[in-house]
Parts: sequence; structure tokens; C-alpha cells
Amino acid sequence: MKNIDLDVCKTTIIHAEKVDQVQTELKDQDFADLLVLSKCLGDSSRIKILYALATYKEMCVCDLAAIINASMASTSHHLRFLKKSGVTVSYQEGKMVYYSLANEEIVTFIRSVLRVGEDLQLIS
Repeated sequence: MKNIDLDVCKTTIIHAEKVDQVQTELKDQDFADLLVLSKCLGDSSRIKILYALATYKEMCVCDLAAIINASMASTSHHLRFLKKSGVTVSYQEGKMVYYSLANEEIVTFIRSVLRVGEDLQLIS
């Protein structure tokens, strides 16, 4: 038996109750926030930034640039995206700008995603 044969049903049987229930629940769902989060996780530099901010409560742009091995301009671009998305917040102290995750729910989410990522055996 070919592997492709295992990926699809050999006959079509719609389980109407299951389909109807999920479709009904989906009508009330707004996945916009989840899509924004997926974009935040869609770049390895942003993932490293999020990891750093989940590890240390706040970090300056200089340190984050060193962590992701990128220019200040590139790092600032990623940080602006994360801030615009509502995932991070920042404040300026003198000539330094510090970033942190926007709230404890995001910290918990990032740590959970990282933990799941360690446990998965995904093929890249």
C-alpha cells in the first residue's frame, strides 16, 4: 500500500453531526488575533526575540540585536512589528529603549509554544 493511500479516505462518508457542530461554532469565532500571533511566530528572528523576552522580563534593543545577530535597524523592524501586533510594549529610558512582552498571558503562551516545539518531532 502506498503512503498516499493512507492520507485520504477510501470512501466519502460525511458525519453530519460533527460537521454541523463545528461549522456552527466556527460562525462565532474570530481568528484575527490568532492569525496575528501566527505572523509573530512566522519568523525565526521574532521567535528568538520572543524567547528572550519570555526568559528575561525586559531587554534593550541592543541586547536583542546581539541575540538575533542582526543590525539595530533589522531588530527594530521586528520589534515594531511585534509592538504593532500588541505582543510587546516598550519604554525609553535616556538613550535606551527597553521591550517586554505585553502581558503575562503572552509570556505563558510563548513558554507553552516553546515547550510544545521541543516535544514535537516535526520535519522541517
